[in-house]
Amino acid sequence: PKSSTTAPPTSATVLNTTALSNFAQSDRLDLLLTLPRLVTVEAVQAEVDAGGETHPYLDRARAVLETDIPVVTPSERAATLETQLLETLDPGEAQALAVAEATDGLLVTDDGDARATATERGVALTGSIGLLVRFVENDHITAETADDYLKRWIDDAGFRSPARDFAVFLDDDEGNC
Repeated sequence: PKSSTTAPPTSATVLNTTALSNFAQSDRLDLLLTLPRLVTVEAVQAEVDAGGETHPYLDRARAVLETDIPVVTPSERAATLETQLLETLDPGEAQALAVAEATDGLLVTDDGDARATATERGVALTGSIGLLVRFVENDHITAETADDYLKRWIDDAGFRSPARDFAVFLDDDEGNC
């Protein structure tokens, strides 16, 4: 069943498909639920639904999208932004970035083009690795656990990371992982 859609909150934390997929693959979607004003968008929900046949762990993501992570409908302003962004980004990235920008929020994506566009547009940004850093710093998980998740994402899910060892990201003062 499709979850009911709502308007996004101000300063939304907007999840893109890759981060949702990575944490579903590690069976740690509970960590994402600790993020403030967490939402995702209809285009991401569609990508998760479409990926379920080839990636069975996405069933876990589908379950939280129906209960714990609101799937928001872009505002009129976000829909206008999305139309512009669709010229260069895939639907999930375009819609998530548009909602993050329109709500003065945080975009959670690992997509290189979406990250570059968000940076150009002045939209706050993090990714799966940045979330791991946050969860370690907030004592939700250990650095060893984060390292295990990162290696599993790389080995089992084809995640492209700038480094294989999580420890290098703990020294990243930019917080821009």
